[in-house]
Amino acid sequence: MKKNHLLGFLMITLGIAMLEACSSSQFVVDETILLAYCKEPSQANLENLSKNYGTLINKTRKTGLKQPGIYSDYAVSLVKQGRRAEANSWFNREISEFASSRNYVMQLKRILIPEFINDNNIKIDDTEGSDNDALSPTSRAAAEERAASVMDKKEENKKNNK
Repeated sequence: MKKNHLLGFLMITLGIAMLEACSSSQFVVDETILLAYCKEPSQANLENLSKNYGTLINKTRKTGLKQPGIYSDYAVSLVKQGRRAEANSWFNREISEFASSRNYVMQLKRILIPEFINDNNIKIDDTEGSDNDALSPTSRAAAEERAASVMDKKEENKKNNK
């Protein structure tokens, strides 16, 4: 029971810290979702919070803007959902992107996922932040093939227009 209280406290603290740190940024966690989880830490509210972090990560990835703490916050929400290996990858991403957060993230790993304390591999593919809707290898190959054919047509059209 104490561990659940600690995790809840960590989620609230991380969320508030992120809101304060990013208040001037255009990319912030939706406060209503965060507050809904703080008020009632149900599985549905946790999943909404996790999806919101995933959306935020996708937005920051597309723009190239990086926010310290976003990966570790997302990882904490994944741990609370039982997705420990995926959370480890996000913790490792936080360390690789923001070296100054290493001590903080390692402490979180010691508390939340001690079995991964020595695993520093990042195993996140191009679908990061999509809430683990990763494609199978055959689906991924087909999607890449379709994307390549679209790009080839665009390049061909550019050559024909010149």
